[in-house]
Amino acid sequence: MKIAAPALAVIALVAIGTAEALESARELAELPGRGRPTLGGGGASLTLAGLVLSIGVYAVLGWSVSSWTARESVALRIGAGVGLAAGLIGGTIRAVAVRDYVDSIVSGFGLPLELATFALAVFVVLAVVASALGGAGITWLSFRSARKRSQRPLA
Repeated sequence: MKIAAPALAVIALVAIGTAEALESARELAELPGRGRPTLGGGGASLTLAGLVLSIGVYAVLGWSVSSWTARESVALRIGAGVGLAAGLIGGTIRAVAVRDYVDSIVSGFGLPLELATFALAVFVVLAVVASALGGAGITWLSFRSARKRSQRPLA
């Protein structure tokens, strides 16, 4: 369970992010003349659903970790590690999914394509940092909640 829960969490988070990325790439590809993207109801709903599902994955991870350790530092490290892995894999998948769109926008302004590569690399780094921080925080909060619940006396 010590390895399975974090591995399953990474897989679930990457799957959630990939579904969002593929839908975003599809919506961007449908824009006339590669125009400016707008936030529509479908995109906002998909983003919200992805966020809720991701929080759920980290919450389940925290509860799982609480079943085999009482150390908060372990929950923090596992949450951060899962976030790092999911952010790196998922961020890279997202960057690849929108690469054509970003390339066309950058080249449309007559800028070198290296700028698009740099922007997407920064995006991946930010995805890793955000996932690691969010994963550590949510996993830790869930862990604490589970530990407090298990320490309550039965009435």
